[in-house]
Formats: sequence, C-alpha cells, structure tokens
Amino acid sequence: MSVTQLPIIDLNELDNPETRADFYKKLRFIAREIGFFYLVGHNITPETRAQLLAITKQFFALPKSEKEKISMSHSKHFRGYTASTQESTRNQPDFREQIDIGEELPALQLTEQDPIWFNLQGPNQWPEALPELKTQALEWQKEMRTIAVKLIKAFLVALELPENSFEQVIAEPAQHLLKLIHYPAREDNNSGEQGVGAHKDAGILTLLWQDNSGGLQVETDNGWIDVEPLENAFVVNIGEVFELATNGYLRANIHQVVRSKNSDSRYSIAYFITPSVFANEVPLLPLPSYLAQQALGPDSDPLNPMFTNLGKNVIKGRLRSHLSVTQQFYPKEYEQIMNNSNIL
Repeated sequence: MSVTQLPIIDLNELDNPETRADFYKKLRFIAREIGFFYLVGHNITPETRAQLLAITKQFFALPKSEKEKISMSHSKHFRGYTASTQESTRNQPDFREQIDIGEELPALQLTEQDPIWFNLQGPNQWPEALPELKTQALEWQKEMRTIAVKLIKAFLVALELPENSFEQVIAEPAQHLLKLIHYPAREDNNSGEQGVGAHKDAGILTLLWQDNSGGLQVETDNGWIDVEPLENAFVVNIGEVFELATNGYLRANIHQVVRSKNSDSRYSIAYFITPSVFANEVPLLPLPSYLAQQALGPDSDPLNPMFTNLGKNVIKGRLRSHLSVTQQFYPKEYEQIMNNSNIL
C-alpha cells in the first residue's frame, strides 16, 4: 500500500464467485493494517450523488435565519442544523456547519426509568425552504445502509464468523446518522484550522463521500497521510464498536479534517451505521485462534463499560459534542460535564 493513497476495494468482487475469496482476503488484510479504504463498485450513480450535493449546497447558502429554523437546539434527539464552531472535538471547536439526520421515526414514549439513550430515536427536522432535501437525504440513507450492512457481513465472513454475528447490534428499527457537512473557506490564518479534530468514529462503519477540496487525513503507522478524493469512490472506515468486538483485529483509526490557509469551501456527505438503541452490549466475537493471535488490541475486557452500556456510550459522545442541546434537554448531564469534563 502506498503511504499517499488508501487501498481500493471493489464491491463487485464480492458478488462474483470467481473473485469472492480474494475479496475477503484483501478486506481482512486492509481492516487489520489501516482500517480505511476506498470503496468502488457500490452502484451509487454520480447523478444521484450530484443531486444530493446540489441540494446540500443550496441549504448551506440559505440565510442564517432560515438554517437556524431547524437548529439542533430544538431537538432532544440531536437532529438538525449545527452552525460552525457549535460542535467540538476534544473540547476544541470544529469549523464546520452541518445537518444531522437519523432514521425518520417517532420518539419513544419514555418514563424516568428508561435509559437516556432511548432519546436517540426520534424525528428529524427538515427545512421548509427546501422540501426536496428530505426525499433525497432519506433515499441516500437507505442506499448507504444497504451497502453498510453488506460490508458488515463481508467483514464477519472474512474473519471466518457467521455473517449474522452482528444481527442484534444492527437490528431494526435502524439506527444510523447522516451528516451533510460544509467546511467554510479559510481565507487567512485567523480562523480555525480544525475542520473536525482528531478522533475515532464511535459506531460500526462510516461511508464518506467527499468533494475534490481535500483536507481529510488519517493517522497510520507512518504518520498522517492525506486521503485524496478518488472519483466515484467512498472512503470507508471502521468504528470503535467493530474494533472492540474483534479485540482490535479490525482497526478504528484516528482521522481529522484540516482547513488549510486560503482553502475553498469543502462539502462532504458522511453516513454512520450505529448500534440499535436496544442493543445493550457489544458481542465479543470468537475469532479463529490464528486471527486472534494477530489482533492488535485494545483488550476486550468485559468490564469495559462499552460492552455493557453500548447505548450510554453512544449518547455520551453526543452530549459532550453538542453542549447547547445538553444544557437545554439534559441539565443533569450538562452539570456533570461542566464539573468533571465527562459524564459519570
């Protein structure tokens, strides 16, 4: 693998009996070595992508007052618009604006005894000025989920596990997140370099389409490398849930977006497949011994709260990242963050 470009996986090879074994072999190697790759052969047309990108650009070009009508501050489910610098990574503001869109479902009718993370299910907010955004975004989300589930099952088969080993984690009702993202142009050194700070994704898999502006970087054993845009390819990366379930054989790598001086606006469409709100724990997958010996860690300690409080860990990330929502809808957790920089 070149240090300047990620490997390429062709999803069509999975459907071809003559290339399937080689596909699994490449997938298993790439997942362990870097955890990031380009995906082609996904059957998403350039026209479909261009339509969603165009409506995304139209939304971010709206007056601030129009965008704020669907501000995330109105949603206890963490859905809607977030202005630049209003989300943070590692306590530093991210210079990007975005819309967060989950599965279009009614809110659960909860009592005080229900887990807080059940609030992750709920309706989205949609801009009245662009009604077609809803149709296009939900259709994109549906297509991405189909690809993501196919990849999850392929990873499991590549690791010589039953393809349904994650069935409870990705069970219906679907739990996923679509982010339509705009990184404003950086015209001088006075505005922030951090588009989004260095982090691992907390979910299972991420499928990202990025425009041709550049700025995405992934940390490898050779240091940071640029993830250059590749025509008609998604960038796929592994999340922490998959990493933990395989004791680190599947690798969730740290990545970031850097806004260079005099850079243009950057747009991206990120899809995250995440665990069901009813999935209480990460399954500890029984890898074959020869693969288990190659696992890089982290140690799959059953006492790790990620394994027994999966939903809690998902919402903790949202609570820390979107403090205005937390302050309004989750005052107890907001006070904990202010006092302890964390949630107990």
